Amino acid sequence: MMKKIQISDHLKFTPYQYTWIEEDGAKYEWSLISIQLNRRMIRLTDYHKYVGAVNGSKHAYYIDNDSVRRVCNFLTYALFKHYGRYNANRITDITFQSAVDYLNEYSKTKNSMGDYPSRQSVEKERYAICHFMKNLKEKRSDYDEHFYVKKVLVESTNANKLIGKKRSRAVWEYEIPAKYLGNSSKGLLRDIPQKAIPILLRAVKREEPELVLAVLFQLCAGIREGEIVNIRRANSIYPNGIRYVKENGEFISYEVDLSKEYVLRSDGKKTGKIKIKRKQTIYPIFLEVIQEAYEEHLKMINGKYLEPEAPLFVNNSINAKTGKRMAISKQSYCKKIVNIMREIVLPELLRSDDIELKVFGMMLNESNWGLHAFRHWFTVQLVLNGEDINGIAFWRGDSSLETAYAYLQNKGEVMRLYEKASEEVGNDIINAINKEEFYGL
Repeated sequence: MMKKIQISDHLKFTPYQYTWIEEDGAKYEWSLISIQLNRRMIRLTDYHKYVGAVNGSKHAYYIDNDSVRRVCNFLTYALFKHYGRYNANRITDITFQSAVDYLNEYSKTKNSMGDYPSRQSVEKERYAICHFMKNLKEKRSDYDEHFYVKKVLVESTNANKLIGKKRSRAVWEYEIPAKYLGNSSKGLLRDIPQKAIPILLRAVKREEPELVLAVLFQLCAGIREGEIVNIRRANSIYPNGIRYVKENGEFISYEVDLSKEYVLRSDGKKTGKIKIKRKQTIYPIFLEVIQEAYEEHLKMINGKYLEPEAPLFVNNSINAKTGKRMAISKQSYCKKIVNIMREIVLPELLRSDDIELKVFGMMLNESNWGLHAFRHWFTVQLVLNGEDINGIAFWRGDSSLETAYAYLQNKGEVMRLYEKASEEVGNDIINAINKEEFYGL
């Protein structure tokens, strides 16, 4: 007998993104939740308002798109895929057990590479599901029975200027348990030895010279990959792309405006996303290296071949319609740098007589690696230079103190792994690069 196919087998919840542009060129994006039947949208819902840590967000475009995607997967699991198991007809009928089952199944599901989800991935999944369930609040019959997620205060001693004084910090506590089956040896490698940085920069200079400044922005200001491709030149039609102050010909301040997302391509395609809108300042010890790289970058980028949006980092190809070079995308930028790391830097590390570099090369060869490692390296420099919890959060452009706290908790280990920090870090990079005629003619 032929198996009867349920219509629920063809239904799924999916993110629906709607982007619009204001008259001043600012770009906004709504992230909603839709229902699809055989990949055709049949209905938009208002479920997005239950996504995230804050219930009933006034503006949907403030919602984390990844959290929306995770909630969509969970809703498909509980309402459609396993309708016969939970008999849930609406989101307020979703049971506590279905959330437990979903997270348990997610943690045990291998990806195409045969790996289990990492601890970080499981935690992000749990965060999205638990906050969604909590945000339904009084609409749920079992709300009084299950708290799903709540904020609790814990006391701890921070390793900063206020040594010995205890502070309270808020952390999330989850009722739904999580399992971590991922192999830590296949996790994301974040640490980069100080002496490996000049090797990487020299390789980028040889292979993709117009991206040297982009890498330095990540290393010297902790700017994320999606934010890098949103940076525009000072002469852009959109205001305040870059601001700097010179004194006796030298930078004494340098600021990148990431307070708004603008459309930087004439074809309207996205370049990347600004995670936290802000004005990001270069950390003072790196001003000299940024000035040298910035001025060299402007020489390479001929303004007459750029579109009026004046993106700071552009593709090599020319737009057939405008005859101009368009902004590079996050995907293209990341691919170029990762390829350099794997094909150029890795072999050099493995050939090195320096045991630290060789070990790092071996670790890199056996681990995943991404450009977010640059932001980690930058944060380590902040810790080594004596920044306290508020200083780290400020220079990283964070909206909370959670990440800064985590680094300070491990400050002793960081100090052990890295050389003693000083204001010579930036100069060390410049000197190491100059030995290879990095910017020489």
